[in-house]
Amino acid sequence: MRLLLIGYNDTALAALDGCRPAGSVTLIEEEDLWHAKKLEPRAAAHPCLGTVRFARYQQDEQFLEVAAELGPFDAVVAGLEYAVLAAAQAAEALGVAGAGPEAAAILRDKLLLREATAAAGMPGPAFREIRSAADIAAFADGGPCVVKPAGRQASLGVVLLDRGDDVERAWRYCTEADEGRQLARRPMRWRYLVEERLTGQEFSTEALVHDGAVVFCNVTRKYTLPGPSPVETGHTVGPQDEQWRRAVERLVAAVGYGSGILHAEWMLTDAGPQLIECAARPPGDRIMDLIDLAYGINVHDRWIGMLLGEEQPPFPEPVRAAAVRFLSAPGAGVIDQVHGAEAARALPGVHRLDLSRGPGDAVGDVRSSWDRLGLVLTTGATPDEAEQRADAALASVAVTLRGEELTP
Repeated sequence: MRLLLIGYNDTALAALDGCRPAGSVTLIEEEDLWHAKKLEPRAAAHPCLGTVRFARYQQDEQFLEVAAELGPFDAVVAGLEYAVLAAAQAAEALGVAGAGPEAAAILRDKLLLREATAAAGMPGPAFREIRSAADIAAFADGGPCVVKPAGRQASLGVVLLDRGDDVERAWRYCTEADEGRQLARRPMRWRYLVEERLTGQEFSTEALVHDGAVVFCNVTRKYTLPGPSPVETGHTVGPQDEQWRRAVERLVAAVGYGSGILHAEWMLTDAGPQLIECAARPPGDRIMDLIDLAYGINVHDRWIGMLLGEEQPPFPEPVRAAAVRFLSAPGAGVIDQVHGAEAARALPGVHRLDLSRGPGDAVGDVRSSWDRLGLVLTTGATPDEAEQRADAALASVAVTLRGEELTP
């Protein structure tokens, strides 16, 4: 097996280490990101990873020359959001299964996605492209709305506006959002949109699709911060509902998706599921780990096996519930100490507790997923039990800032 991974993804590589041959994965990564993220020592820890080559794939097609030189490959996958279109283009060029470049382009642009789903008759909010704060004001007419970049990730630049909120400030926040080391150091092109604000409970779906047919569909309960920046605070996987498969099937048909993995976010409204956005890559926030824990499978391996054309056993139903919850700071400061992490790891149902920040690190308001401090993964017999265990673990961790204490 020869797999081409475009965009470094630790979680995917870790999942493939134990079930795919050593050196079977080839990575294409942006040189800027490789050095900025200090990926070399992390990459060396993965036996499945062999060749690493640098090439431009973020809003650039230079990677196609490198992929052709390195090939042939049995499958191509995107490890990151900004590699989705590149992976689809490479798969088509190399003659292997993939999303399809047209579908990938739609899924990388929220404006194109709204246009495609509206044309297919899927319910959704009114929307329009914007180029100024005046465009926001004209669309909203003083009412609630959502302002967002059309092609960014991790809730970056997304603003929820209520009646009377400052549209000039929202426009600046949306357009000036900075991802730092997530982007290559060269000019990028971005579009922006405003849309009606949906109300209801938030969910996501994670689906494996083969030749346009949904072969696996999971639904995940989603929790977000209150206020203008709806960054995720947690996710829960538990019992499933068939209505979500039907919604995903309509989405797949609307965008003309071929083969791969889809992570879609939805609002469950009084009128049923309405699409928020969709990505053609593995979900972040450890949702893949939640699926593995809840179903007792390796969903990364199932995804790769499907693209390779390997015969797949039937997917089981969830055998337990699994939850992830995130630790965040209430404001700006510098971390002094972190207390209670080891005790939290020993609590019932806790599978892992990771901290991404430590003493000496500066922290601030949570405006994107990159601003959170850590996470805890738990399981339970029911969603309530898994969530209670996650909340108890986070409550055991205290992060002291200079002059104040942070509580989860």
